[in-house]
Amino acid sequence: MLAASLLASPLRGQDSLMGRLRRQADSLLGSWREAQKLADVADSLERVRATAGSDTIAVGGLRIIVNPSALPWRQAAELAWPIIDSLYGSAAEDLPQHPYIFRAVDPDSGVRRAVLHVGVEVPWDLDVRATTTVLLTTVTAPHVDPALAAWLGAALRPSLRLQDERAVVFVLLVTAPSEAVRRCFLGDIARCKDVLQVGDSTGLLARWYVTPAEREALVTEAFTDYFARGATAPSLQRCHQHHDDACTALLQSLPPGTLPRPLPQAAGILLVREALRAGGRDAYRRL
Repeated sequence: MLAASLLASPLRGQDSLMGRLRRQADSLLGSWREAQKLADVADSLERVRATAGSDTIAVGGLRIIVNPSALPWRQAAELAWPIIDSLYGSAAEDLPQHPYIFRAVDPDSGVRRAVLHVGVEVPWDLDVRATTTVLLTTVTAPHVDPALAAWLGAALRPSLRLQDERAVVFVLLVTAPSEAVRRCFLGDIARCKDVLQVGDSTGLLARWYVTPAEREALVTEAFTDYFARGATAPSLQRCHQHHDDACTALLQSLPPGTLPRPLPQAAGILLVREALRAGGRDAYRRL
């Protein structure tokens, strides 16, 4: 009987501890839910305050809530909507759930105005093209796969200057000081996959920077200050003396994600744009 009592005592203590922890967890969960409700109410009230006395402009799937001004919102929306629709396709049907909220303001006025916590302030003297650009750059992009978003490095947004983007990528392809990029430009698909980082990401140093001269230039032009002090200084000196093993070892010691891409991500963004164009209206939903 005594042994059973001694065994039961720690078990009761354990049950008591678990009960307290469970009650604390329930209390924290309740507090979080209450805080979330209060935040939702505050956001709703701020949205009402920000949109009071405003007009709503609807063009295609765009819903634009604006204060009265001379800004050419409708003309800009009529220009922006076909561009947005051509990029997002059927996913653009979700955009009415995310209306724009803008407040046109006089940028030169010294009059103090209420702080806007919802929406965006824009100068009230923009022309049609500038207003269109505002709509294109602030559109809420439909959901995209997180891995793709990380690879892109930025939200995929529509552009008024697609031809300019193509021209920029062309120049990057023909002028990049990288053998791998030049091979990609000449049609080597394997090298294109390497420099765009499509697929296998192991051994990128040797695949991105193929020649000893490229690796030496990368160290001496981009990382001299980083490697000039401490234990890496002797290796940096050897790299300056054209020892490829030293240059390679220094680059391999860089933290993950630090190695510069030989082809800027503008090329990857353009690749996705072209894939969406070729894939039809439901292509964005398949990303």
